Amino acid sequence: MITAATHAARRAKLSTQVGHAILLMGNGDRPRNLPMSPVPFRQDSTFLYMTGCTHPGAAVLLVDGQSTLFLTPPSADDALWHGKSWTLDQVATELGFDAVKPIDALEACCAAHDRLAGMSVPDLAATQLASRILGHPLSFAGGDPHPGAEALVDAIIGMRRILSEDELQEMRSTAKVTTAAHMAAMAATHPGSHEAVIAATFDATIAAAGLVNAYPSIVTIDGEVLHNFHHINPLEAGRLLLLDGGAESARGYATDVTRTWPVSGTFNPRQRAAYDAVLDAQLQCIEMCTAGTRYRDIHMHAGVVIARFLKDEGIVTCDVDTAVEAGVHALFFPHGVGHLIGMDVHDLENFGDRAAYAPGRVRADQFGASYLRLDLDLEPGMVVTVEPGFYVVPAILDDPDIAGRFAPMLNRDAIETWAGFGGIRIEDDVAVTRGPPEVISGAIPKDVAVLEALVGTGAPALSRQALSTPS
Repeated sequence: MITAATHAARRAKLSTQVGHAILLMGNGDRPRNLPMSPVPFRQDSTFLYMTGCTHPGAAVLLVDGQSTLFLTPPSADDALWHGKSWTLDQVATELGFDAVKPIDALEACCAAHDRLAGMSVPDLAATQLASRILGHPLSFAGGDPHPGAEALVDAIIGMRRILSEDELQEMRSTAKVTTAAHMAAMAATHPGSHEAVIAATFDATIAAAGLVNAYPSIVTIDGEVLHNFHHINPLEAGRLLLLDGGAESARGYATDVTRTWPVSGTFNPRQRAAYDAVLDAQLQCIEMCTAGTRYRDIHMHAGVVIARFLKDEGIVTCDVDTAVEAGVHALFFPHGVGHLIGMDVHDLENFGDRAAYAPGRVRADQFGASYLRLDLDLEPGMVVTVEPGFYVVPAILDDPDIAGRFAPMLNRDAIETWAGFGGIRIEDDVAVTRGPPEVISGAIPKDVAVLEALVGTGAPALSRQALSTPS
């Protein structure tokens, strides 16, 4: 179980590794429009990892292993609007801090330390405050200026990248909710329904369990659009529905799972052939997620399986090895096979490739391979996604700068017969162990027979048309 003692031990380890004073900033509330109406609050992942604190506008100062929590005191009328409030001392005791002070004292306390390491957070105002205290600019999304002191960033990456058994258990428990949500969405799928209805079914299942979405759900018949957050289409028989979504635990641990199924409940022969190829690629790649395996090799193996399918379908005219070496398969599998996952759905990605690429390794220049988010040798305790896909993307296939150079390797007549196909992606969260990989999200159906037996078995949800108001 992740407790206050867990967070205290993490802070002590971080303090020892960095060797001098550390400033950690949390996110604050950000207004949606009026100050009293904020957007849903989510604490910065590193701050949450180190503190367990979900109070907006908090900060922590670590000095010689001792930690002081800084909080905004509740206003005099806070109980009227929000119910009974805890005192600062009560919060600090609950979270296991050595001391607590009001947030207004932060800058003065930090000024007493000549050497102070800090880092950015998603909240721009908090990052600007940290920049002012530290005396140099910070940037949350990596790049220039730097996201934080190198020793601090490297220590955080090293700690967060390897998950403990307690963290893995958080993800397993959360995956049960994600499983229920995916299965509810499958059962609710009927021709004549709507993407928005299925998205609402999925999201409501997560909310009913007391959790939140780890990211906005992708629910679409236009599966060739990789990050399609628009729920605008009615569900038509003969189309495939792609759902990429997952729950997040109360302590911030994400799940990230994609399934694709036929709206009608039955794959047609072409859909089945493509689905089988993607599933075959995924199952083989999952087996490769063992300690010591280079993740890039897993990505390349997925490319081989997809290229073999393209060759069998007459889409590419060259042999499989040539297709993968040239990168022609990436026209139909244009993204990396996965990424780290933990407290962020793309874990540690705010630190850029520093967290996801081993020293001396850089992103490839080749189309498709350049989008690979991870190139590490896998270690026990890492959790990765494995998510190969097959997509028919007109914007790629019709682009002379991308597809034109592969013209001698492509059968354009065969490609034309796939117009309007959409896309297929199958994704699971996989923990690397000292033995075989553990598929944390493995209870979510992806076998064809199981999927076909489940889709459409639920009562049709209230249609979007019935819910709409007359203009």
